[in-house]
Amino acid sequence: MRTLSISRKSLVVLLILCVLVAAGIFAINFLSANRPTPTPTPSADDLQASSAVTAGVKAFFNVNYQEGKDAWLNRFCSTSSEAGCLVARSGSTALWKRYVDMKTVTTAEVTPLQKVKQTADEQVWRVSIKLSAPLPGSEKTTDEAYASAIREKAGWKFDRFLLDPEIQALKQLGKANNQ
Repeated sequence: MRTLSISRKSLVVLLILCVLVAAGIFAINFLSANRPTPTPTPSADDLQASSAVTAGVKAFFNVNYQEGKDAWLNRFCSTSSEAGCLVARSGSTALWKRYVDMKTVTTAEVTPLQKVKQTADEQVWRVSIKLSAPLPGSEKTTDEAYASAIREKAGWKFDRFLLDPEIQALKQLGKANNQ
């Protein structure tokens, strides 16, 4: 039987090679794990529509009873479609009375979360809302809403909040598409 003899010098070189290979593998894994994944750039339409929804929702929930109903409506209507403004004006008297009675002052931070529906002239977005103080009749300062923006001659404008049956239908459609 033959005996294999390795000199100490060869053993040290072999050990250094093993350490270098292990360090190289570790470095490759580390670099590939920390590589940022590119996020797709949203289209100009998506940016404009989500900005319109954000501006409309923010204008709706920024309430200061001392400014008066007309100032609130003018601010909201400047961000919304003609139809959206008309809906807000038609229900504003009773709503504003509650705001005055409760001395409501609140500001809103609105963040677009997800585009959930799109046609050529309408987009529906799910947004996160954070209020500085709850509105009358509520204790919530955070919530989510679904709102639509429509394309008009001047660009995208906030149109309206979706009603609960519409939201449920969108959620069901989303579940069906994911299966």
